[in-house]
Amino acid sequence: MGAGALRRAAAARSKDTHLTMTNTLSVRTRMLPVAAGVLAMALLGACSSTSTPAATPTGTATGVTGGATAKATGQAAALSVSDAWVKAADTGMTGAFMVLKNTGSADIHIVSASSDAATKMELHETVMSTGGAMQMQEKKGGFVVKSGATLTFKPGSDHVMFMGLTRALKSGTTVTLALKLEDGSTLPITAQVRTFSAANETYVPGATTGTNGMPTTGKPTGMPTTGMPTSHG
Repeated sequence: MGAGALRRAAAARSKDTHLTMTNTLSVRTRMLPVAAGVLAMALLGACSSTSTPAATPTGTATGVTGGATAKATGQAAALSVSDAWVKAADTGMTGAFMVLKNTGSADIHIVSASSDAATKMELHETVMSTGGAMQMQEKKGGFVVKSGATLTFKPGSDHVMFMGLTRALKSGTTVTLALKLEDGSTLPITAQVRTFSAANETYVPGATTGTNGMPTTGKPTGMPTTGMPTSHG
């Protein structure tokens, strides 16, 4: 092979080598954005999995002392509670008091009450007996809270009666109860236990709603003992 042929062969090899290197560099250059994008997505996914907090379940319990303890449904959802408290007692009976507000457009009928702190619960009114003394008795049929109206359970008047306490209710603690409404819904309530010495009305077992109105003034007095009447104070 002559010198000219050798030079041409060398030039061809050099050209092929240059084209190969150029193509390789071009491929690598095109792959860089793709690799960078994949890396960025991986980093973003890793950040998202470590920095985003897990969803926290939300409950309905409010835990508000002296009021409703859970989100109510039905008619109970329209009944708000404030200043709920129970008279401290070790045994026997005691009363629960509160302010109920009907925020709905329909009347609400309270038919009964319950609590694990008593073997029996009754809705009570306080009326003047024919003998001139104040007496507590079960409110047959319960209480109706008119639309937009307020019903106040207070000492010496309407109240919720705990009968047969299952444990001592000490001042400074809380106790739960529930009001059952005519539509079947219930209103759970957490009430404060407080010391209270007034309004020691006499309870007459078996007495029902009377016809005598309750006086607007005067301190309640005990009624003469007949049978075995008891008091929640």
